[in-house]
Amino acid sequence: MEKNSTMMMAVLLVVGLVIGGGVGYFMAPKEAAGEGETITITQDVLPMEDYTVRIANLMSGTTSLETGVPWAEEVIEPALADYVEELGYDVTYTLLCDQAESQAAVHLEKVQSFKAMDVKIIHGGGWSSMAQAALSYVNENNVLLWSSSSTSPVLRIANDNLFRMCPDDTIQAPAICAALDSWGVKGIVFIHRADAWADGIYNQMIPILEEMDIEVGDRVRYAGEVTEFSSYLATADIKIGELIDKYGAEHVAIEIISFSEATTMITQAIDYPNLWSVLWFGSDGTAMGSTTRDEAPEQAVHLRILSTYASPPYKGPIFYHLMDESMRISDTPVGYYTLAAYDLYHNIVETTLMSQSEDPRDVIPLIPDTCYRTWGVSGWTELNDGGDRARSDYDVWGYGNDETGTIAITKFAHYYSADDSVAWPAIAESVDERPIEGLTPPGK
Repeated sequence: MEKNSTMMMAVLLVVGLVIGGGVGYFMAPKEAAGEGETITITQDVLPMEDYTVRIANLMSGTTSLETGVPWAEEVIEPALADYVEELGYDVTYTLLCDQAESQAAVHLEKVQSFKAMDVKIIHGGGWSSMAQAALSYVNENNVLLWSSSSTSPVLRIANDNLFRMCPDDTIQAPAICAALDSWGVKGIVFIHRADAWADGIYNQMIPILEEMDIEVGDRVRYAGEVTEFSSYLATADIKIGELIDKYGAEHVAIEIISFSEATTMITQAIDYPNLWSVLWFGSDGTAMGSTTRDEAPEQAVHLRILSTYASPPYKGPIFYHLMDESMRISDTPVGYYTLAAYDLYHNIVETTLMSQSEDPRDVIPLIPDTCYRTWGVSGWTELNDGGDRARSDYDVWGYGNDETGTIAITKFAHYYSADDSVAWPAIAESVDERPIEGLTPPGK
């Protein structure tokens, strides 16, 4: 089928016809800065006809395969097929699933293996350490690496081959600090991983905390492979005790920046009275943790683990479709990074169809403008000068129980990036939209 100019423009103007209508993929026209003229992209392209585009879906760890493969095969591939059919193209998009064994070095090896297979577009770099380890290779070997969950500010680099559909931690750090400040926290102790991701959040938070006059009593760093935390918790317990003596327990908090190991830590925290007497705050690494809910429910509700997680500004039909699919496949609510992945796959479709190529040298120049024009299921996908998501609001998730005692992952607050404010409603909302008693900040 010959593609005329009208069909090519459909890629730029399509309005969410894929799943349920509504939010969808709307790309508005963008004018050239200062000129008032519409940008026109002109290039010679070879038509894709009866063609298959292979996209690597490189997940971070072994456990990701359990839900990641059915998500790819039963949700993403059918959605892309519907999308392409709606546009009138005879192109198939296939996801090649693999995992990086939770190791940055293995992730790099898998990226190299996909390149050897002539797969040049990869959804990977789920952890910032993985994206960082692969960065030089993808830049030097004409590979496009899309990440939906790497957030380290270190990787905000202009003109590289790494693009991130999620906001980096220069945006999350103010949200965490605002949550602490709005609660009335006057002193904190950090407990965090010794890696680029956690160090990045810490470094971004420190100057903001200084401006807020929130005292940092100590910084307890641990290696990512650690499984026994008693020595770290003992150190933090002493420092938290000093802050409690100074400010009172209601104005003191732990800021934990970790992944699933937080579950182990909170089960051990009951042995440390100072740690057990204060609220714990977190980040996206501890938000909406079903493992924590299931394996340490009483500890989670007691400590709350109030964690920021990027939030879509509007929840329409596609969002609720993906929520239903996520609950069906994994019995967990759909998260922001999953929504971001959904949007980046659609960006891959749009840019490969616009360029009629899967060569990153043809695709990459189209990404920023296409993202600027797009309102996806995760919101406006505008990128900053480093090729990362430009802005986001955040929800503050923790753990609560309803009047029957049922424990649930619960949204307690919302951070508004527009005015750097946090709202703590009297009635919070669980992931299944059950009302749960909210949290009332003690005030400053």
